[in-house]
Amino acid sequence: MNRPENNDPLRELLSDAVSDIEPDDALGSIRERTRASSTTSRRPWLYGAGGAVIATAATITAIALAGNLGNDDSADPGPAVSPDGRTSGTTDGPSDDGADYVLPVYYVGDGPDGPRLFREFHPKHAAGGAELRLAVDEAVSGSPFDPDYRNPWPEGTAVGSASYDGDVITVDLSTSGPSLRRRPAGMTATEASFAVEQVIFTAQAAAGDGRRPVRLLVDGKQSDTVLGEPAAEPLSNDTVTEVLSLMSITAPREGVEVSGMFTATGVNNGFEAWVGWQLVDATGAVVKDGFGTAAGAAETNRLFPWRIEVDLAGVAPGRYTFRAYNDDPSGGAEGAGPAEDTRTIIVP
Repeated sequence: MNRPENNDPLRELLSDAVSDIEPDDALGSIRERTRASSTTSRRPWLYGAGGAVIATAATITAIALAGNLGNDDSADPGPAVSPDGRTSGTTDGPSDDGADYVLPVYYVGDGPDGPRLFREFHPKHAAGGAELRLAVDEAVSGSPFDPDYRNPWPEGTAVGSASYDGDVITVDLSTSGPSLRRRPAGMTATEASFAVEQVIFTAQAAAGDGRRPVRLLVDGKQSDTVLGEPAAEPLSNDTVTEVLSLMSITAPREGVEVSGMFTATGVNNGFEAWVGWQLVDATGAVVKDGFGTAAGAAETNRLFPWRIEVDLAGVAPGRYTFRAYNDDPSGGAEGAGPAEDTRTIIVP
């Protein structure tokens, strides 16, 4: 079986029962408050539900959601903290034992048709109320656990402050290098756009109140541009399925040891909700494979949670790649191919 921190149903619940998904009609009031009020905003606003899952009351809510994943339309989880200060969320990196927060952080990876954002969970120690700044700072100055992901922000970038007033999230960026107002040499316009989206999605997830607009400051001042991207007005996130990877693994974590049977979880949006998986050895040979079904598919502003049990019976000790991928009904004849995500696992 997995190590205890990877086999706790509550941990899996907090990470995947609340995911990058559009809310249902019961949250109409939240949608109404998040409608765009200015035609100069960067993109049309999206109306994702909140989801900063803080124990104890929110834990009860998360348990209720787990019983009905097919109908749940929650959005990003935020930091998950138990009453004694120990984290209750699933992470994708080192053990979170004793951490104050498990922060949702987005990084850039490669999809079949270009860059996409992938989410990790990072454990952090901090005083109460610091989770928003810490999460965004981790996005612009930290390193992803998965080596397939990358942080596109210029070296020296940091977050001086971050706040949320109930309507707009404000993030103050600073740097020890050249001004962040302009796109640095060597960075393409596409990379700059995804870097900005990375901050937007991370800030929204950490604030835990839905797809709120994000105002970016540079050295404490309003700027017309950030990395050459328009930033004079608070920014809305772009369409979920055009920015986030259509397949993303939450568990297992990168480099974790597993044995016997382990539970793989994640979110995706693929053809007929199909989720394929493979266990690939160091030679590239597929030693195990199978498929499962996500909680939904097709809609443009939603990702859907999935959960798969993987039996390691007969698998020799060694280092493997766990691959999760979407279906390609055209068989490669159309489009760029199926979205996928991978994790390195170790069978002892």
